[in-house]
Amino acid sequence: MNSLPGGILVLLRAAVLLSLLLSGVSQAKSIVVTAGEWQGYTHANGSGLYFDILREALNQPDLKMHIRVSNWKRAKHSFLAGRADILICDYKTAQRGWFYPRWHLDYDPSVKVFSMTPLKSLTELADQPVGWLLGYDFDQYLPVQVKAYEVASHAEGFQLLSHGRLKAFISYQMHVPAALQSQLSAIELQQARAMYPVFRDDLQGRLLAKAYDEGMLRLYQSGRLKTLFNNAALYQQARFSEAAEQAPD
Repeated sequence: MNSLPGGILVLLRAAVLLSLLLSGVSQAKSIVVTAGEWQGYTHANGSGLYFDILREALNQPDLKMHIRVSNWKRAKHSFLAGRADILICDYKTAQRGWFYPRWHLDYDPSVKVFSMTPLKSLTELADQPVGWLLGYDFDQYLPVQVKAYEVASHAEGFQLLSHGRLKAFISYQMHVPAALQSQLSAIELQQARAMYPVFRDDLQGRLLAKAYDEGMLRLYQSGRLKTLFNNAALYQQARFSEAAEQAPD
């Protein structure tokens, strides 16, 4: 039996792989997107800025997005367990099985450690009760071990702090209650960082990430991305020009 020359076999294999790559996203007729619930950004009914951007970036025929919103810890666990195709959204880390696109979705403001009395150093928090939002794992950025206290909301955390139940609470300036604005001391724990939609590190995940990147470039160049934000300050804070500068020609 005659066999095909090696060069032709290589070309055939390449053609098959290309066909799979081109058809991969179209075969993904239905995807699940999971996220924590953030007011204005991700709502259980599928509305919110991040979902709006994702829909328009992944604007492909017959691709349906099923939205699942819960607290951040549960959303992350769902993605880790393989029950979701996209996680909205997280910092870029060396997480096994996770794939990050080139374009971020937003920039997280700086993270701060708030306390009722000034701290000379974060080392003063050693073995003290310190709180943060459920699933945020901010203790990984602290230089000492603390008594972790996860709360269901930023409001609850600041209430516990003001009542002396916590030595410190880790959060963002925008969540500080007006009544506490002049009473709190703060130390920056982490500078503002880009947040990305997270895809699965497999063929479908990489194809979805590629489609997302292409869609984000289109939205940015057309001005549609700025329109979706509908807020000049928040759009400027998102620093999309950084991703645009890295985009291939």
